[in-house]
Amino acid sequence: MSEFNNYLKNIKYNNKITNSQKIYAFNQLCKEYNIEPVVLRLSGDIKNKIKSTSYLITFTTTRVIISKKGHIKSLFEIGYIAGLGPYLYYLVSDKIKNLEDIKLKNSLINNITSNSISINEYYIEYNDVNKIVFYNGVETRITNMLGSAVSDNFLNIYTKEKYYSFIIPVKKNGDYEKIFYWLTMSLPISIDKE
Repeated sequence: MSEFNNYLKNIKYNNKITNSQKIYAFNQLCKEYNIEPVVLRLSGDIKNKIKSTSYLITFTTTRVIISKKGHIKSLFEIGYIAGLGPYLYYLVSDKIKNLEDIKLKNSLINNITSNSISINEYYIEYNDVNKIVFYNGVETRITNMLGSAVSDNFLNIYTKEKYYSFIIPVKKNGDYEKIFYWLTMSLPISIDKE
């Protein structure tokens, strides 16, 4: 891993390339070393008529991993959940000078296969994705006689066989423009606004 870290350091401090070129070089480096780092995490909900189910949506260099959150974890989750993965944050941030300064725990995905995955977790390979759409919208919620309109972000993943739709709460993930920027910048697949 130290050789990988040295290459990563060279990419970070190469002033001749842009952030998008650094991210591309990072993706190529991960392929070469056959590692799968966390690129971006979002907190999402799927709502039906009865209740809402919370998920952690983890984007890596090769796939999207969707994990159902436990009820207790969802209840006590406050503040931001979303963020760039540690390696990517190290590459593009001016604040972080050394790789040792960031928390690398849970920053790599171990070899998850369909045999090792639980019923509360599944993944979608980017090769199986037809389209990913991320957009901002307004949802009307009626909690009293007056009701309210809440602005949320929405993430739809279309595969060859299925369609996944998540509500991405602004309070846990941040504003639309920032998330859209990092989705388009850091993933090896195109993201549409509609």
